[in-house]
Amino acid sequence: MEPLTTLDELRRRIAVLACVDETEAFFVSCYLNLEQGTAGYRKVLEDRALAMRSTLEGAARTDFDAAICQIKDYLAQKLRPDAKGVALFSRHFRAGAFFLPMQFAAPLPDWIALGATPNLFHLMALKDNFHRYVVLLVTRTWIRVLEVNLGAATVKAWTEQPELRERVGREWTKAHYESHRRERTSRFLKEQIELLERLMDAGGHTHLILAGDPRLAGEIRRALPKSVASKLVDTIPAASRDTQEDVVAATLSAFVEWEEQESQAVAARFIQGIRTQGRAVAGATACLDALHQRRVDMLLLARDLMPEPGWRCSACGEIRIEHDEPAVCPTCGKNAVKPIDVTVELIRLAGQQDCRVEVVENCDPLMALGGIGCLLRY
Repeated sequence: MEPLTTLDELRRRIAVLACVDETEAFFVSCYLNLEQGTAGYRKVLEDRALAMRSTLEGAARTDFDAAICQIKDYLAQKLRPDAKGVALFSRHFRAGAFFLPMQFAAPLPDWIALGATPNLFHLMALKDNFHRYVVLLVTRTWIRVLEVNLGAATVKAWTEQPELRERVGREWTKAHYESHRRERTSRFLKEQIELLERLMDAGGHTHLILAGDPRLAGEIRRALPKSVASKLVDTIPAASRDTQEDVVAATLSAFVEWEEQESQAVAARFIQGIRTQGRAVAGATACLDALHQRRVDMLLLARDLMPEPGWRCSACGEIRIEHDEPAVCPTCGKNAVKPIDVTVELIRLAGQQDCRVEVVENCDPLMALGGIGCLLRY
């Protein structure tokens, strides 16, 4: 069974998809939400495939049918029961085929498109919204450190607190026991915080969520060193009877909400950069130039961005943001010009350079600047 895709694997696969060679055949970029089961995505796939097939003829239709068939076969045979989203990229043509599937513990929207190159928008948005973070889950008897990676949790380390209650009335008075328990608890929490700090440093984690017993979580929060406290996103109450999956789902909601707030902060930095002629540029043309010069630190896209028409020459790589493509490329003179969605091309270039892509919602100033901007490297 296919493993769930991790963040590191997603980065590598984005790089592969961003650099794949263009051919005459179309790529099918297929994103599906699996939360409602087979019935939830089957009609979406069938309806979109029928609509796209009607726009093709001849060899292009044959290639498209083969690509869709491979997608359907994969969905029928290889989906994991714990997957909530899947992304599949399929292309068939006479010289060969390309197929790259990915399954995620985080959901994806239902979205299917044809294009000369893979459409990476939703992969980049997923990478932006669901990077790795650490959950410290604490109850009165144990602490667990979970790593959440694109929505999937793994137990990184866990420690049980030694039980003391059986010694009450046998060796100690109750007062002695309570005093010793407080001391043991304090030392135990200190040890776990030190363990947490080491794990976060070793794994390069930059975000932490506390979950579990509110009183103990509060004690831990107050005891966190500044280096760890600065990475704290939120504190989530949870009962010892809650399953690990329930806790992770609760922390995911909190993390996504925090990520949206961080996204607005990034947008504010971008707007300030534009106002002060700082290290920010706006508009598809300026961002395209900055990407070609490898000066982009972060690409910003409005969530409701409309497609930006343009063309690209597959012979020399020339890209222009123009509504009408010429008969031949003005740079190399070859008849290899094809229409493109410039937004897709910007994301593809960002993927090649491993630039962060920030998808911003409800930002009127960014929309007024065309919905596209970027922060530049120093």
